[in-house]
Amino acid sequence: MNILMISPYFYSKFCRRKLRPDVYEVSKRLTQRGHKIVVVTSKTYGVPSYEIIEDIQIHRVSSLALPKIYYFIPHIPRFIDKVLEICKKNDIEILHFWNYEYLTSVLTLFLRKKLQNIPFIITIIGFPGLNWKYGAKIVDLAGLAYTYTIGKTVLKTVDHVILLGRNLIKYALWMGVPAEKISINSFGIDFQEFRPTKKVEEVRKELGISPSEKVVIFVGRLEPVKGIKYFLKAARFLCKKMRNIKFLIVGDGPLRSELQAYSIPQIIFTGWRNDVPNLLNASDLFVLPSLSEGLPLSILEACAIGKPIVATNVGAVNEIVIHGYNGILVSPKNWKQLIKAIQYLINNPELMQEMGLRGKDLVEKKYDWNTILNIYEEIYQSLAR
Repeated sequence: MNILMISPYFYSKFCRRKLRPDVYEVSKRLTQRGHKIVVVTSKTYGVPSYEIIEDIQIHRVSSLALPKIYYFIPHIPRFIDKVLEICKKNDIEILHFWNYEYLTSVLTLFLRKKLQNIPFIITIIGFPGLNWKYGAKIVDLAGLAYTYTIGKTVLKTVDHVILLGRNLIKYALWMGVPAEKISINSFGIDFQEFRPTKKVEEVRKELGISPSEKVVIFVGRLEPVKGIKYFLKAARFLCKKMRNIKFLIVGDGPLRSELQAYSIPQIIFTGWRNDVPNLLNASDLFVLPSLSEGLPLSILEACAIGKPIVATNVGAVNEIVIHGYNGILVSPKNWKQLIKAIQYLINNPELMQEMGLRGKDLVEKKYDWNTILNIYEEIYQSLAR
């Protein structure tokens, strides 16, 4: 099939960060199955306007980047022209929109009448202002206004909605999406690709961590929605109570300089890294204290390495982390619960090991790429018919 993916941002060989790894991986693997995938996305960070990666054609259209909140405002008329041009040249059978909360999804309103014979699909990781909040009042109010106005109209123009978690079904129904137009699907993880390349001792020595110390790791963008301030509050408290512990904060973002100003030696900021499997493998416990989430890739990756999880019970997190089985779930913004959960697991190393193995087994079975791709193909084919 010929499928056009429309995403607010997309991976480039010329950008060190793997933007939207989920969309990239789905596109790459569908291409390997014989489908023709074309992508229209935002042109930002100095990447080229046209690029071919893994046989995926990527067209980038000028957009305004708001780096502090990681948001892109597309040049709508140019996006429309590019989509129509590609549909005509490539005999596109499906338009798949990603990230309902970004303004690239607004293209559905302008393209619907022009492309009446092509099914529109949209993938949703959350509904801004309802179940997903950034953590800044102005942004969250804007998100709520968007959901109740433009977002509601967008949902009326698409033929099918893919949700990343079952917890989103009630919100989609409440927003007026018929149950028969809803599917649940996610993205997977490649255990062959995502694996450590260095020994634990080597990584710890590089970071100045002794073999006997317990390491708690966070991986993600340093922005309000990730709840990083609550994690740091819990970390500083535990550093006073436990000498044999260190915290790794892996990632970059608008809050980094502010957070580092109040840091202590036991808390290590690594910045952005391209060796996350090595850092996870050298750690004992993974923590994700987000205020909102869709289906967090970082948790899937931590489970793939066999690490126990402490995470906030938001989004589809409870579909990966089963409380008491492969991790502990806590309430968002509750740094005291974070402290108790981290302390409990650090003091029970055998339980941590068991939880890590259970999580790895769960992810291997539930987030297998073949199963996920089969679901995508079934949805595409049923709509194309």
